[in-house]
Amino acid sequence: PGLAFPADMGLAVGYVWHVEPGHAATPGVLYAGTQPAGMFRSDDWGESWSPVEAITHHKLRPLWGATGSVGESSLHSIQVDPREPNRLFISISSGGSYMTEDGGETWTLCSHGIVVTTPAAKEFLAEIAEMFPNPELPEGVDPAALDEFHKLRLDPKNPDRLWGQSHVGVFKSEDRGQHWEDVTNGLPSFHGFPIAVTKRAPDRAFVVPLEYGPNNFRVCPGQLAVYRTSDAGKTWDRLTNGLPGPNDYQSAYRQALDTDGVEEEGVYLGTTNGEVYFGRDGGEKWTRLPGTLPPILSVTAFESSSAGL
Repeated sequence: PGLAFPADMGLAVGYVWHVEPGHAATPGVLYAGTQPAGMFRSDDWGESWSPVEAITHHKLRPLWGATGSVGESSLHSIQVDPREPNRLFISISSGGSYMTEDGGETWTLCSHGIVVTTPAAKEFLAEIAEMFPNPELPEGVDPAALDEFHKLRLDPKNPDRLWGQSHVGVFKSEDRGQHWEDVTNGLPSFHGFPIAVTKRAPDRAFVVPLEYGPNNFRVCPGQLAVYRTSDAGKTWDRLTNGLPGPNDYQSAYRQALDTDGVEEEGVYLGTTNGEVYFGRDGGEKWTRLPGTLPPILSVTAFESSSAGL
């Protein structure tokens, strides 16, 4: 109930892309991101919902999805600052990333100033610019901010640090999205969907680079591989021990990678072929978990008060 756009907007919720619990200080609060891009809040564990009006009627909404992206815009990432219940970050496909300091009453674009540095990504952006010229933008809006993140993650150990796997690289911010650094160097491809951040190791994150081929052929080229940084993006390690290949072509969606936060932290990866892999000791050795599922959209590891994990 209530998970719907106002009738006068002429929009219908097609999919719920992401559900995120609110801050620990606000039990019962949930947030949902949808396609077309919308944000909804529940104060009763999802029994009822209401739109976050400042997103529903955001002044930049006419631009979301207007840069030549395939399909409609989607709000796919919601992150809550563990220090402050009213500080949230969201990311919208082809719509930029935004921050609120007042629980969603107002939102500020926080993906300004992204500078792509990898040659292949620059070439790709030049080709896109020729095909889909940028629409006329409001004064002060950086066109690069409209290029989509595929996944946005907040580092729970250092909440001022944000990580983003975008359409054109991996980026990191140390100041809540005010400035961004391209940390794609060392990866085999600028493209990818998921990104996961450890809950223990201070500077560690994981991505799954994908080949960006013709006709949207977006796969790991012949060898399923996860890449890990342990120094905040300065260098990357290729992790394949126990993962299928060569001659194995799989992909991973934007929600399908997570870490568990236990001692000697593990990593979990779900693939488009319906396989789930557990990476022990920070991904040093991977084991396929039992079962073959439909294409896996989302994997989440969470703490349980009864079992510990």
